[in-house]
Amino acid sequence: MNLPSTNRLLGRLALSVLALVLTSAAAAEPIYLDADEAEIDNVSGVSVYTGNVVMTQGLREITGDRMTVHTTREGRELSRVIVEGRPAVYTQQPDDGTALVRADAPRMEYFATGPERIILMDGGRITRGRNEFTGEVIEYNLETEVVNARGDDDTGRRIRITLFPEDEE
Repeated sequence: MNLPSTNRLLGRLALSVLALVLTSAAAAEPIYLDADEAEIDNVSGVSVYTGNVVMTQGLREITGDRMTVHTTREGRELSRVIVEGRPAVYTQQPDDGTALVRADAPRMEYFATGPERIILMDGGRITRGRNEFTGEVIEYNLETEVVNARGDDDTGRRIRITLFPEDEE
């Protein structure tokens, strides 16, 4: 396969595996948080939740051992979520009923604003059906549908993509 074909394949893979990671429709839904403990600072807009933390919003769910939630000072809207866990997990069931999207990593950041994106760190993985994308750091811009991923030079770990034909999923 020549290089332009490889780049097109990787681009299609990134979009097909990740295209529905988050939807802006979920942003209009209420946010529900469950945790063993919470420390909420209404002045700064930063809340820290620990112990089996589960955040749901529409068809989106984020879980982890510790979650730091940042909200805007003006409207108390969600701006950023930092999740740590073994692993931290993000799931999204697409509205159209296609395969569940799952992202996991020891550390994850979700940015709800400017631009909306998700970053998986310290060894991330995104799956949709049987398709899988892994890398040391994976950043997916939800507004532009651009994926940036990299391996780890120190360990020699590279990004890895596994794609199955559509009829075999």
